[in-house]
Amino acid sequence: MKLFSIAGKTLAVVAILALALAGGGYLWLRRSLPVTSGTVQVAGISAPVTIARDSDGVPHIRGQSEADALFGLGYAHAQDRLWQMEFQRRIGGGRLSEVFGESTLDTDRFLRTLGVRRAAASAAAALSPATRALLDAYVAGVNAYVDGHRDALPVEFAILGVSPEPWSATDVIAWQKMMAWDLGGNWTDELLRAHLEAQLGPEAAAQLMPGSGPSDPIILPDGGDARRDAPVGRPDAPPGRLYAGTSGLLAIDRQIQESLGLGGELIGSNNWVIAGSRTTTGMPLLANDPHLGAQIPSIWYLAQITGGAIDAIGATLPGLPGIVIGHNARIAWGVTNTGPDVQDLYAEHVNARNEVEYQGQWEPLTIIPETIKVKGQDDLTLYVRVSRHGPLISDVTAGTGDPLAFRWTALDPEDNTMEAFLGIDRAGSWDEFTAALTHYHAPMQNFVFADVDGNIGYYAPGALPVRAQGDGSRIAPGWDGSHDWTGYAPFAGLPHSYNPPAGFIATANNKVVPEGYPYLIGTAFAAPYRAARIVELIQSKPKLSPDDIAAMQADVVSLQAREILPYLLEAVPAGARERQALDMLRGWDGSMAGDSAAAAVYNAYYQAIPQQLFGDELRDLFESDYTGETGYHAMVIAQTLADQGAPWCDDVNTPAAESCADTLGLALTAGLEDMATAQGSENIATWRWDKVHLTMFPHNPFDKVGALKPIFSRSVPNGGDGFTVDVAPVRRSELYKQYHVPSYREIINLGDLDASRFMHTTGQSGQALSNNYSNFITRWQKVEYLPMRFSPAAVEAAGAGILTLAP
Repeated sequence: MKLFSIAGKTLAVVAILALALAGGGYLWLRRSLPVTSGTVQVAGISAPVTIARDSDGVPHIRGQSEADALFGLGYAHAQDRLWQMEFQRRIGGGRLSEVFGESTLDTDRFLRTLGVRRAAASAAAALSPATRALLDAYVAGVNAYVDGHRDALPVEFAILGVSPEPWSATDVIAWQKMMAWDLGGNWTDELLRAHLEAQLGPEAAAQLMPGSGPSDPIILPDGGDARRDAPVGRPDAPPGRLYAGTSGLLAIDRQIQESLGLGGELIGSNNWVIAGSRTTTGMPLLANDPHLGAQIPSIWYLAQITGGAIDAIGATLPGLPGIVIGHNARIAWGVTNTGPDVQDLYAEHVNARNEVEYQGQWEPLTIIPETIKVKGQDDLTLYVRVSRHGPLISDVTAGTGDPLAFRWTALDPEDNTMEAFLGIDRAGSWDEFTAALTHYHAPMQNFVFADVDGNIGYYAPGALPVRAQGDGSRIAPGWDGSHDWTGYAPFAGLPHSYNPPAGFIATANNKVVPEGYPYLIGTAFAAPYRAARIVELIQSKPKLSPDDIAAMQADVVSLQAREILPYLLEAVPAGARERQALDMLRGWDGSMAGDSAAAAVYNAYYQAIPQQLFGDELRDLFESDYTGETGYHAMVIAQTLADQGAPWCDDVNTPAAESCADTLGLALTAGLEDMATAQGSENIATWRWDKVHLTMFPHNPFDKVGALKPIFSRSVPNGGDGFTVDVAPVRRSELYKQYHVPSYREIINLGDLDASRFMHTTGQSGQALSNNYSNFITRWQKVEYLPMRFSPAAVEAAGAGILTLAP
C-alpha cells in the first residue's frame, strides 16, 4: 500500500494544475510567491522589522527586540516554507489521515500512540515565561503571514484541499521532538536483537550487531574533562525473545523512514573544530555537515536573526525559532548525533482490567482517547494505554505476548531544548555557551565550539539515562523495576573538553569516550571510517586553510573500501568479466568519484556481499529486518573477511563448505549483473558511478504521485558512498539510490566571520514555481558554498530587496 493516496476530486485539481502551468494560469499560481520588498502592516510587533533578502535568497532579519526578530523569522519561514511546515505539523500531531485518508492510518495510529504532541503540549506549558514569550512571538509571525495570505497559499494547499489552522507553541515543540525522533533509533535495535536471538541465538546476534572495535577512533580519547568515577556495573538483561507486535513495529518504522524521511541507520553527521595553532589563519576553523534525509524543500532554511541580545546566522529549521547551527558575533558551533541509548522497550504484564504489574502490585494503566479524523471515513477513536514506562506502542500492531512500553527522553513532561538553542544564539563565551547547554534535553548531540578569542571546545549535552541494571540493548522486564531508569547523568559528568592539547576535536557519530567512563552512552556507534578519514586529513598538514576544510567536506575517499579491498580481490572469478573487474580494482585508490568506473564496479560488488554472507542464515529476516545499510553490515563484513569467514562465508544450504573466496565470487557475479542492467552496458570500462548513484530529493507528498513527481521532486548524479566524508549512502530497497545527504555544510572562520561559508541542499523556497526552489542543488553536489554574509556592510552589498513589517 502506498503511504499517500490522492484520488477522486484531487485528480481533477491535478489536471487543472497541469493546464494552468501550460497557460495563463501560471501567473495566477505565482501569486503565492512571497513579496520581498515594500511595507506590510502586521499586528504583534513593537517596532518595524526588516527582512532583507540577499542575492541568494537568504533573509537577514532585524528587529529592535528578540521577540520582534523572531516574529520576522516566523513570517519569513511561512513566506517560503508554509506547506513544508504544515506537513511537518501533521506528522508531529499524527494528523496525516485527515488529508490522505486510510493510506496513512497506520502511521497516525503509531504517532498518536507514541504521543509526541502530548509531550509537546506538556513541555510548552512548563516553559519559562521568557522562553514561552519568544516562542509565541515566532508563532505570531507565522500566523500573521497565513492570515494575510489565505487567498494565495502554496499550490499544495489547493491540490489537497487543506486550509492551515493557527500555529501554536505546541506545534513548534512537536517538530523539535520529531527531529529528536529522526536522530534516535535504538528502540529498533532492541527489536532487531530480539529477532536475531530468537532465530540464531545470542552469540550469532552479537556478531551481527557489533559495537566499536578496539582500534576505532574516539572523540575524546583521553576521556575529556568530565568527572571520572568508578565504572558503574552494567549487567546485561537476559537474552531477548519475541514480544507482542515486534515485526509490525519494525515495518511501521521502515514506512516512516522511507515515506516521511525520518530516522534510520543512515542518519549521521560530521563536525570538527581546529585551533588557531593548526590553521593558516591563526584562528579557529569550525566545520559541520549534518547528515539527514534528503527532501525538497530542504530540511534547513538559511537566515540571520538580529534583535535584542541575539545576532546570529546559520541554519534554521522551518517551524522552529532560532539558529540551530551557525555563529554569532563571538562564538560558532556545530552539531552531530552522539548516538546515545535514550530509548528503551519494556515488556509489561497487563491483565484484563487494564492494570499493569509492578513489583508485585497491580497499577492502573492510564487510558488516553485519541480521535483520528480519516478523510472519506468516520472518525477513529484510539485508546492509548500508558504504563509508568511509557505508551504501549505494541498496541498499534497485531501480535501475542507481553505488550511493549516505550521509554524515551523526549517524552518527558518537561523539555527546555528550545531555551537552550536561544541561549546558544546569545552566548559570547564558553561559560555562557555551556550554561545554555544545561537546558538542553533531547536529542543528545556532539556540540563543537570555537570563539573569536581563539578557544575551542566540545560538549555532549542532553538527558542521558542511568539504568538500575542492563545496557539498554535488549527489551527489558517492566514488571520488577530491575531495569528502570534511576535518573539522568549530571551535566558536569557529560563528555566535554576545552582547548584540548591535540589542537582539534572531530566527531562523526563514532564512540565518544574510552572504557571507564562512568555513564553508559550507548552500545552501537557509526562505522569508524568517516571519523578516521577526518582525523587523517586534519593530521596530514601542519596547518590547514579554509580551502583545506572545504576539500575535506568534499572528500570521497572510502577508507572502508581500502580496508576490505585486499580480501575482495581474493574472490574466485567465474569468467572474463569478473577477472576484468578484479583487475580494475587492483589499481584503485578507493576514490568514489562520480566519473569512476572502478567505483561503480566496487559498489556493484559490495552491495551484493551481504546477501551472499547473511541471506542463508537469516532467511526472511535479511530482507525484512537486517537491512544494515551502513553500520552493522560494514563492520560485520570487515570482521568476517579478516577472520576468513567463520561462520558467515559458508552457505548453510549446501553440503560443501564454501570459503570466503567462493562466496565473494558469487557476490561479484551477482553484483556485476545488477550493475550492467543499471548502466545499460556490459562494458565495465564505460561505467560511471554517478550514472546510477543518484541523490533523490523527494517532495512530500507529491513524489508518490506520478503526474506531479516531475514538477515537485528533483534528483542529481553524485559520487561518494556511505563511508566517505562527503557521505552518500545507498538505500538497499532502491539499489544505488541515495536518500540521506549532507543536509547543510558550514565552514566558519573565527578570524573573519564574513569569510565564512554555508550551503544547504536544494533552495530557500519551498514553492516549485520559485526561482529559489532548486537552484542550490548543482552547487551543493559540487560542494560549493554561499558566502555567510554577517556584517551589515556585507548584507547591504548583496541586497536584493527589503521587506518592512510595520506595526
